[in-house]
Amino acid sequence: MRATPISRNQEILLQQISEPFAHGNSIIHSMHPGFRLACAFLFSIAGALLTNLTAAGSVLAAGILFSIAARLNFKHLLKRLLIVNFFILFLWIFLPFSKPGTPVFNVGPFNATLEGITYTAIITLKSNGILLAITALVATMPVQTLGSAMQSLKIPDKLCRLLLFSWRYVHVMMTEYTRMRRAAAMRAFKPRTNLHTYRTYSWLLGMLLVRSMDRAHRVWQAMLCRGFNGTFHTLSSYKTGKRDLTLLAVTAACVTVFISLEFNIIEVSL
Repeated sequence: MRATPISRNQEILLQQISEPFAHGNSIIHSMHPGFRLACAFLFSIAGALLTNLTAAGSVLAAGILFSIAARLNFKHLLKRLLIVNFFILFLWIFLPFSKPGTPVFNVGPFNATLEGITYTAIITLKSNGILLAITALVATMPVQTLGSAMQSLKIPDKLCRLLLFSWRYVHVMMTEYTRMRRAAAMRAFKPRTNLHTYRTYSWLLGMLLVRSMDRAHRVWQAMLCRGFNGTFHTLSSYKTGKRDLTLLAVTAACVTVFISLEFNIIEVSL
């Protein structure tokens, strides 16, 4: 029996819904998803509030250790880091010249200050460290497991449903949008900077919204017909073990180090 070849659109859709870090055999993959989500939240909150360069460096170091423990695929991880650092690049273009302080060098009439460079470096270190930690702790579980983790932390069921439905149907809506774009192109539509183009895109987005609402209504009716009562049930059971408590302890230790470096309780000589 010959396998049915998939189309280019189906191939693109499969790439979009793929979860490159969700399946693995690392120690983090085997931990309780609720603990991983809670640790990621604590780590990101503590890391985001830091204003000390040394403390920000420790966030990056901890993020690297978490990514190593999760055995993340370097190629996929590098792609995510490049996307984030592309936007951080714009901060390096503007922030060093916009923060008053001690001049370091100048580009024409603009002076880059030591305070501006330090401030931008802190943002860069924190952003990369938090991204690495969240990728290692959260992106290593499927979205369905993430929904179970949210329920185990007593997060409202409406938020859990919103996450799961958004992840499931955002790709469906994008496929619908692509189909409508192709239909417009077959009718000789070419985007230009004129009123006709703006009107066409307005109609396209309006029809996408109408079809999305219609699909959501039909999906909701189908779920009610199957006895849905507002709660998602899972066949997977999770038990708290020593590894989970160790992860919580390690995260708490990282947060303690961050706070100590932030308030100079621990002095590090560079």
